[in-house]
Amino acid sequence: MPGNGPGSGPGQGLYNRAELDVNSDGNADITDDACGDLPNIKMHKDFVSAVPGGNGTYNVTYTVTVSNNGGASGAYTLKDTPSFDNDVTINSGTYSGQAGGSMNTSGTTTLATNAAIAAGATHTYFITFNVSLNLAPGSPDGGDNTYTPCQVPGNGPGSSPNQGLYNRATVDTDNDGDTDITDDACGDLPNINMIKSFVSAVPAGNGTYNVTYTIVVSNTGGAGHLRPERHAIV
Repeated sequence: MPGNGPGSGPGQGLYNRAELDVNSDGNADITDDACGDLPNIKMHKDFVSAVPGGNGTYNVTYTVTVSNNGGASGAYTLKDTPSFDNDVTINSGTYSGQAGGSMNTSGTTTLATNAAIAAGATHTYFITFNVSLNLAPGSPDGGDNTYTPCQVPGNGPGSSPNQGLYNRATVDTDNDGDTDITDDACGDLPNINMIKSFVSAVPAGNGTYNVTYTIVVSNTGGAGHLRPERHAIV
C-alpha cells in the first residue's frame, strides 16, 4: 500500500522502514514505515504493412506502443522520424490512436509532449505514410535511383537510416530533453517494371513467318525478395 500508512512490506516498491530505540538497550521501541512507487515506461515500434494506395503509391503503416508497467503514473514525450531510402518520396502522413494529427513529410514529428500515463496503462499510436518509389533516371525525388532494402526487415534491430522504409521512434521519460528509449522498424517496397522487345520474324515456309518477342518483368525493389529478380516470357 503506497504512502505512509501500514500495509506494505519489504521487497515492495520503495518500501522503507525507520526504527527508534528510546532507552539505548539495542532494541527498537518504535517502528514506522513508508512506501512509494516508480513508473517504468517502455516503448516498442512495429512495421505493419505497405499496401498499394493507387496511382503507384503505397500506404505504409507502423504502430508505436508506450506502456507503463511500474507502480506509479509517469509522463513521456514521443517523437517519430522516417529515414527512408532516398528514392522514396513521402506524399503525406497521419497518426491516430492515443493522439492524432499530421506527420511531418521531411523530418521529425512530435506525437506526444509530456503525456501522462497511468500505472499499468498502454498507449498505442498508428502512423501511416503515403509514399511513392521512383527509380527512373532523372526522377525528381533527387535519389540515387538505386533501391537499398532493409538490412534486417521487420521489427528487429540491424537496419539503418536510408534503407527501405526505415523509421525510428524515441521517448524521453523524464522531461529532460534527452532520448531515453529508441526503437526502430523497417519494411520494403516492390518496384516492378516490364520491358517488351521484338526479337525476330523468321520465314517458316508457305509465306508464313514465326514472329518472336520477349517480355521481361523485373522487381528492383526489396519487398518479398532478397535480391532483384527477372522473368522472361517468349
